[in-house]
Amino acid sequence: MPMNQSLELELKRGLREVAAPPELWDRMQAARFKPQQNSRRFVWSLALAVVLAALSLARVRPPAHKDEPQSAFHCQNPAQLRAWVRANSGLDVPLRSAPPASIRLIGARNLGARVEIAYRAGDRDAVLLVARADSGSANQPHSRLSGNGSSWVMDGQRYTLAAGDSADLQLACKLCHLD
Repeated sequence: MPMNQSLELELKRGLREVAAPPELWDRMQAARFKPQQNSRRFVWSLALAVVLAALSLARVRPPAHKDEPQSAFHCQNPAQLRAWVRANSGLDVPLRSAPPASIRLIGARNLGARVEIAYRAGDRDAVLLVARADSGSANQPHSRLSGNGSSWVMDGQRYTLAAGDSADLQLACKLCHLD
């Protein structure tokens, strides 16, 4: 008998019709109605997974702090920068209309309870923080903070200046003052 014929006989014998057990037909009939239920379960499971993923991502993201920048304004024009600070924070920073060439304004950020004004003094970055002073705080002269910082209270606002070099602190005074 050739090889193909023996293979054919084996296939016919292995693939002959057989009767299915009655419990198989019962299971197939019961499964007919489950696809709809399964698809509903799938949709609800998928919706629940999306909601849980969104909640998880919200928890993973760091919470917003009051110090987190709420808005920023990049501008080198002192009058425009002063107007933006006033409109966005209610603080009035008395910037000179024309600072010296050694000082260049970069912009401001509204940090909620305070405003940060960024500028360059010479070739170094510096920052002026302005916030409302505690109620009843009287004007206080400049006081040196540890490192390259200075703080003072004037007209109900607390100013804190941070510069890369102590010489830049005096230069920074020219943001607001003539000398």
